[in-house]
Amino acid sequence: MRRRLILFFLPSIYAPFSIASEALWNCVQNKDSNEWVCVGEKKPVDKTDAVKPSAPTASSVPEPARATAPTDVKPVETAKETPVKEKQPFRSEPIENIPPAVVAEPGGVKQQPVPVKKTEQEAAASKLPVSTKSDKDTRQANVELKQVALSPDGSPKRSLQTETNRPGWTCDAKSGDKNWDCKLVGEDPKGQARIVEIPEPAISLLTPAFDHGEEQTFKNIKSQLKYDPWQNCAAPAGAKPSFVPGKDLRDVSPLDINSDYAEIFDNEIYSYVGNVEMTRADQSSVSHKASYDTVSQALDLEGNVYYSDDELALHSQSASLDMAADQAKLREALFISPATPLRGRAKTIYRESKSLTRYKSVAYTSCRPGNQDWVVHASELKMNKVTGQGAAKNTWVEFKGTPVFYSPYMSFPIDDRRLSGFLAPSFGNTQRGGLRLEMPYYWNIAPNYDATIRPRYLSNRGALLGGEFRYLTEMSKGNVDLEYMPRDSLLNTSRYLVGFKDASQFTPHISSNLNLNKVSDKNYFIDLGNALSMSTYNSYLVSQGSLNYANTGVSLRGTATSYESIDQAINDAGLPYRTLPRVNLNLNHAFDFMPLNTAMDTEYVYFQHSTLLNGQRAGVRPSVSFPLQTASAFLIPKLSLQHTQYSLSNPKDSAALAPSSMSRTMPIFSTDSGLYLEKDVNFSNRSYLHTLEPRLFYLYIPRTDQSGIPVFDTGLTDFSFNSMFLENRFSGGDRVQDANQLTAALTTRLVDTKSGREKLKLSVGQIAYFQDRKVNLPGYQESLPGYFPDTDRFSNLVTDLNFELTDHLSVSSGAQWNPHLNRVVRQNLGIHYQNEPGEIINLGYRYRKNTTYPDASGLRPYDIVNSDVSFHWPIYNDWSAVGRWSYSLLNNNTQESFIGAEKENCCWRFRVIGRRWISGIGINSDPNNPNAPIALNVTGIPQTGVFFQIELKGLTGIGTKLEEFFQQQIYGYQAPKND
Repeated sequence: MRRRLILFFLPSIYAPFSIASEALWNCVQNKDSNEWVCVGEKKPVDKTDAVKPSAPTASSVPEPARATAPTDVKPVETAKETPVKEKQPFRSEPIENIPPAVVAEPGGVKQQPVPVKKTEQEAAASKLPVSTKSDKDTRQANVELKQVALSPDGSPKRSLQTETNRPGWTCDAKSGDKNWDCKLVGEDPKGQARIVEIPEPAISLLTPAFDHGEEQTFKNIKSQLKYDPWQNCAAPAGAKPSFVPGKDLRDVSPLDINSDYAEIFDNEIYSYVGNVEMTRADQSSVSHKASYDTVSQALDLEGNVYYSDDELALHSQSASLDMAADQAKLREALFISPATPLRGRAKTIYRESKSLTRYKSVAYTSCRPGNQDWVVHASELKMNKVTGQGAAKNTWVEFKGTPVFYSPYMSFPIDDRRLSGFLAPSFGNTQRGGLRLEMPYYWNIAPNYDATIRPRYLSNRGALLGGEFRYLTEMSKGNVDLEYMPRDSLLNTSRYLVGFKDASQFTPHISSNLNLNKVSDKNYFIDLGNALSMSTYNSYLVSQGSLNYANTGVSLRGTATSYESIDQAINDAGLPYRTLPRVNLNLNHAFDFMPLNTAMDTEYVYFQHSTLLNGQRAGVRPSVSFPLQTASAFLIPKLSLQHTQYSLSNPKDSAALAPSSMSRTMPIFSTDSGLYLEKDVNFSNRSYLHTLEPRLFYLYIPRTDQSGIPVFDTGLTDFSFNSMFLENRFSGGDRVQDANQLTAALTTRLVDTKSGREKLKLSVGQIAYFQDRKVNLPGYQESLPGYFPDTDRFSNLVTDLNFELTDHLSVSSGAQWNPHLNRVVRQNLGIHYQNEPGEIINLGYRYRKNTTYPDASGLRPYDIVNSDVSFHWPIYNDWSAVGRWSYSLLNNNTQESFIGAEKENCCWRFRVIGRRWISGIGINSDPNNPNAPIALNVTGIPQTGVFFQIELKGLTGIGTKLEEFFQQQIYGYQAPKND
């Protein structure tokens, strides 16, 4: 579930063996002979030259018995020659490590034979050529080629010029027709050698972990992969390009071997020399030499060994493979693991078995080739697939060339199995809590139990010990949260939090859920909580438990709910009623032989309160409907009967009145009807589907006096387009509206037929009332002079609009116009721009005029006039600005704001924000002086805080995770895929 550190694991490099072609040429001129030498193409064959054609290949070698090695290779007749198969040019090592193959001149290519040392027997008999080039000859050739990379005066030349702007000839071989495409930048060098420039290293306290030559090799290794592992590393919810892996084809694919020279000794030892290519399914390797002993099943590869498959690509100077013992040894290896993605270097790699691998002098990073912002070093590293654990000695991390961490020994998981250890620390700073430091420790107790211990320190408050225990059984899963502060230095008291969550599935139809919470005081979350997780302020802490039964046509649910105030402005009398319990039984059945649906909803609730009237409410509501539907029209008449029974009692500590009971019964009739009309239209040479969807909804409920019925859990539903089609404008069961009304609405859509995207949606609706509304909540008064909303003949005219102006720019808007006041009483407008991932700008405005609840003081606490701006925008070199500002134009204050910066690339991530927010309406006091006088703050308690996050991708991170906070605060923001 959790990991402290993630490192790489190298798959087997010699499991059963496509080389990505590389069209880029690298040409230099020999200083002594003035001949051009280009790397990247196989040695050409010139029939007119005295030198023999390319050596025979071993491509005819049959499939070996083992999938991992050519164990049963049959001998090749040494007296016969077969032409070398033509292959796409393989991207090479740095120039000095490749023998010359082609002579190139600016503006074209002239192929010439390559001189090869031969024995006297070869020259005389034209038998199978055997390379006798010694190591001394190879070193001499390397020295000569290294001298080519010097200026005419003999001094090395360094430059930061790129391949595209470097003066001289640049020639590329097109992959389609293999013709040369040469371009001249600046003056014609007229045969002079081009200097190989090496970019100057950035400022660093340490020598770069990977030198220029190794970085070039990493680029060569990456070119062998079927996709770029770092292509979409920072894209939100991105994914690597999909391809069909060839790993499953290794057992049935033949082993294809091509080389310049091949020789077999005693039908046991196979020797290949010169551009040895071995290919099988998704696997391929290239080396200068290869030899295979069929008796000992030993395979040796030497000289610029390149290997690649769908899971790994590497380069090594030599590789020794023991097929029988399933062992391997590689020296001076550079590797790329694309799935992670990670790349690195190891001086030696020992594969002792299929499950155990050891490394010496390891350095690795998740940065793309050319970037070394962070690197992990270890003197020894061991990976064990059986235990799922790795261990490293003398491990240290460098960031931007500076050592930042050292550990003499550390262990870590290499798969999904959990391992005990410290997790990444978390930092932050808030106005009331001060500097916040958290160092969690993960404890893997058992396969189905674990715990996370979170000691936390707040500079203004003191030390706090928190923890989470999680469990998982066949029927249940849940967690227990505990936090305890022995002494708050400001309040001089202890504080605590307790939480318990459980979800159980006893049978396929019976389940339960528990969510129980308790805090020591009302300001616990404001003072000690995580400010980012409380983006919206809650006034109550809810505890709830439920037992559920669900089956076809039957639903039974029993719940118990209690509330605890976490707002200083809410006392015990202002808490909602506890429901101990609430039981709901819903039955429904649809008949197949006729359009008839029946249903019955029943409810029993026991409301309890410490200071208010208590009561029990039981209700039953049978209904029958006749749905008549076609593809373009529907008509659904429905008849219901609502009966409610009350049994009331006063709390024990109040002046007792005799318990009383009351009931209410009323019929409800509704008819919902509509049409669906569509036609094809064309705009700007694009095809769209245009729809018209008129809808009529009639509702009739006779008036019944309900003024004597108490209100336990009922409120007025917010008026909107969707609420016009409800049968009751009140939430809860204590009030049922009186109604004789008709709702008329029209929706039109414009859908792009090619993409299926809805480009435009406009909805308009209004209710026509045929009688005054008399049923209301207790204490209701008309809010505006001369305005009587319950006697008007028409409701607000409601409009909702969603419009995509372009693929990147959209508008969402809504408004309500009151015909009696002849003014707009509600309005919202949102403009959303989203281009490339991370380019987001949102502009919003919200206006709401109170027309329901009055305020005797003349203030407008229920009115809303807000503006809202949020954005996430790239600014420079992977840096982005991020922020939000929500401002109350009515109260002239900021409701929510934060501003910050984000650095995101394939290698690491850094985020920092400063935030100011409102905790909610409550008691505003000086957090540093608990004895100071307190006062009610109706506009909320403002707080400030600073939060940051830094993550080394593929390794670990510290700070507060901000991606979830950004998703809540910025419309359209998506967390990167590896968050």
